[in-house]
Amino acid sequence: MLLFEDHRYETAAVVHKAVVYSIVFSPDGSTLATGARDGSVFVRDANGHVASLLERGPKVLAVHTLSYLPNGAGLVVGGESGWTGYRRDANAWSEFGSKSSLPVTSLAVLDERIVAIGTGDRNKASGGTFELWDMVKDRKLPHTFHEPNGVRAISASPKKKLVAWATGHRKVRVWDITSPSKPTDFPQKHDCPAIALSSDGSMLAVTQDWNTNIYDLRTKRERAVLKGHKGQVRSVAFSPDGSTVATGGFDFTVRIWDAATGKERANYKWDIGVVYCITYAPDGFRLAAGGDLGRVVVWDAE
Repeated sequence: MLLFEDHRYETAAVVHKAVVYSIVFSPDGSTLATGARDGSVFVRDANGHVASLLERGPKVLAVHTLSYLPNGAGLVVGGESGWTGYRRDANAWSEFGSKSSLPVTSLAVLDERIVAIGTGDRNKASGGTFELWDMVKDRKLPHTFHEPNGVRAISASPKKKLVAWATGHRKVRVWDITSPSKPTDFPQKHDCPAIALSSDGSMLAVTQDWNTNIYDLRTKRERAVLKGHKGQVRSVAFSPDGSTVATGGFDFTVRIWDAATGKERANYKWDIGVVYCITYAPDGFRLAAGGDLGRVVVWDAE
């Protein structure tokens, strides 16, 4: 287990603890990127070197979401200041993309060209959109869905060209971007702060209140309910092979579940506070999570 404190910093008077909202491994698993409420983004490599992609500033504009390009050469960052792409050239990062000023709640890269963008407010009903952008031509594609209560979370299965988004109206929508058909809707009883699609596009995980629901996308039916957290579940991720689901929440725990049966396999209580984000490494051998103490933890999967 490795515990990092990238998003904590001290002044003469106080220790600041920025909530870590987003965490993602590069496609080859060699680097780990994290984004936080104070607007900072850090990229850590396998040798322990930490690069600051975005510095915390005098005016706090939170970073809510991160997604790597499939080749690992670029990172797309979204938050209160909009979204911007960054490419690594030699030892420097350069910007690309629209640098939209609309507040971004979540995003997911589908391929080298297309990124799905959600706008609105992550915590309350506010008008927003689900959009697809062509990052190469730097233009919005004609596939915009207006959501009266905004978009809270986005997940994608690039292999299947599937994308899912949670709305502020207690609904999750799943859409094949290559199909002219409308999205499939999954109504929910509570707000959904986090969702995840399995890499093969066969399953959808939706967090709501203290539980997480797993859906079979072929039958469009619920297959399991993950129960065990003692507080709201704020983060969820499938393992690369889809066999397990990791969740984290307000009870300070990370729990690992069998995706087929819904049974809990393991639970951890790392010293990171409320768990706001969680992810698997591409090889499935490691997990990483970030919390509201500004800390990030990486550990070996069982």
